Amino acid sequence: MRVTSAELKRLSREHLTGHWGLAIGASLLVEMIVSGLLMPFYFLLIITGSGTVQYITYMVAAIIISAVSMVLQCGILRMYFGFARKQEVSIGMMFSEFTRRPDRYILSYVLVFVIEMLCVLPGTICLVVGLVADTLLAIAIGVALYIAGMIVVLIVSLRLSQTYMLLVEHSDMGVIEALRTSSQMMEGNMGRLFYIYLSFIGWSMLGLLSCGIGMLWVTPYMMQVGVNFYRDLTGEISQAQEFSA
Repeated sequence: MRVTSAELKRLSREHLTGHWGLAIGASLLVEMIVSGLLMPFYFLLIITGSGTVQYITYMVAAIIISAVSMVLQCGILRMYFGFARKQEVSIGMMFSEFTRRPDRYILSYVLVFVIEMLCVLPGTICLVVGLVADTLLAIAIGVALYIAGMIVVLIVSLRLSQTYMLLVEHSDMGVIEALRTSSQMMEGNMGRLFYIYLSFIGWSMLGLLSCGIGMLWVTPYMMQVGVNFYRDLTGEISQAQEFSA
């Protein structure tokens, strides 16, 4: 029997009790590292007048830094698994994945990014051509294709949502195997996860309206729920009898 989203949230709040400071600190540290690495490229973009070459350089740097930061994010995922399993957790765990074949996380990030970009590419091209040529029909087709592409991106992201969980849990698992396994695990479960995502919209809006300060609590909460969703899919929660019938 699958655990309800309400029960997953209750469990997640319980698992984070006593660990909020550590979870928030890890998220802040990642943001500081990413911002520090990206800042020189941002200043270069501003100082040099935002030319095409500088903009492309900035975007490439942002993609590379985001890919590397995924290794840190997966280290944080390992921390949340520790919270759920009542294991000893330390801030150093967020750097642990650099010793566990970090290329897997970077490659999976790149592959998913490319897949999602390909989904919206036809609509983007058609829309740009329509705007440049000032052709209403091309613009309308471009908008329709772009919206369709975004729907496909949502489906792809839901199907591949368990990829990083699998890579964290199985250090010997390859990227393609993780992508395939995630797709299999999400058969019949995409609606559940989408509902969970929707349930956090209100909290996320409140977090953003507080100048992002509220997201320091919302983000760990969402990540812990995501970890427990994975544990539910694998049957771990049922086996541990953590939820009340």
